[in-house]
Amino acid sequence: MASPKIFATSIAMALLAAALPAAAGVVEDRKANFKASNLSMRMMGAAIGADDFDTITTEAAKIAAWAEAMPDYFPEGSGAGTSARAEIWTDFAGFKDAAEAHYNAAQDLITVAAKKDSASTGDALKALGATCKACHQKFKSW
Repeated sequence: MASPKIFATSIAMALLAAALPAAAGVVEDRKANFKASNLSMRMMGAAIGADDFDTITTEAAKIAAWAEAMPDYFPEGSGAGTSARAEIWTDFAGFKDAAEAHYNAAQDLITVAAKKDSASTGDALKALGATCKACHQKFKSW
C-alpha cells in the first residue's frame, strides 16, 4: 500500500496534468478571440467610410460579447509563454474593470451607430479603440 504522502503527490500530479491541457486550450481560445476582435475593429473601420452601420453594430456586438467573457479566459497560471503581463493576476480587479470599460464602449458604439451618424459613430469607434489601447498598455507585454 502506498504511503499517504506518495498518494497525495500522485493526486496532485494528476490534477496538474489535467489542468495543463485546459490552460493551453484557454490560451488558444483567448488568442483566437483577440484575433477576431482585431478583425472586427478593422471591419468597423472600413464600414465607417461606407456608412455601413449594420456591420458596425454586428461587429461591436461581437466585441461586447468577448469583453464580457474576457476575464474568464485568464485563469491563474495561464500567462506563461504569452504576452500577458503578471499585472493581470496581481490586479485582477483592474483587469476586470478594463474589460468592463471595453464592454461599455462597445455597447456605446452600438447605441451611437443606431443613429446612423458617421461622425459620432466614428468618435465612438475611436473610444472603443482607446479601451483596447489602455488595456494593452497596462496588461500586455510587447
